[in-house]
Amino acid sequence: MIIEPNTKTDFYYVDGDYIEYLKQAETKSRGFTCVPNVHYWNTDKFVFGAVLLINDIQYFVPVTSYSKPQQDLLLLRDKKDNKVLGSIRFNYMIPVPSKCLHKLNIADLPTVQSRAHASKELAFCRRNRDRIYKTAKSTYFRVLSHKYPELTKHSCDFQLLEKAYIDYI
Repeated sequence: MIIEPNTKTDFYYVDGDYIEYLKQAETKSRGFTCVPNVHYWNTDKFVFGAVLLINDIQYFVPVTSYSKPQQDLLLLRDKKDNKVLGSIRFNYMIPVPSKCLHKLNIADLPTVQSRAHASKELAFCRRNRDRIYKTAKSTYFRVLSHKYPELTKHSCDFQLLEKAYIDYI
């Protein structure tokens, strides 16, 4: 059963070890992985708080700098000037146990610019919570249907990751 989670919308970091666990599980089955990287040379990537609750499994979606419009992606825009701030890529959603989540404290980001940018992204996400939920749900079912081969190929294997999640916890 899929329901909209009743949680406060925030950004979170996901434990790197858990991400590596998901990557290995997907690679073992598919020969490649679409689980997003969370560590880059100068920063850690964060995810947007629970967008779906599927059979008591919380799904989180990565926030990225990718800015080309696509059906299974939502561009994050500045409220004042409509400038693209980044995006959330629903085809890269991942199930994450609560014990592997760490809330992002925007005040702890290293620069004034990064704090302002993340604040604007989060404000957009909070204003568009219903739209985010609907897009997450739509993408989830589109990937599971296998009717869209390119989408399926370029998406996380949600069912495989759910099994890995269950094994992990």
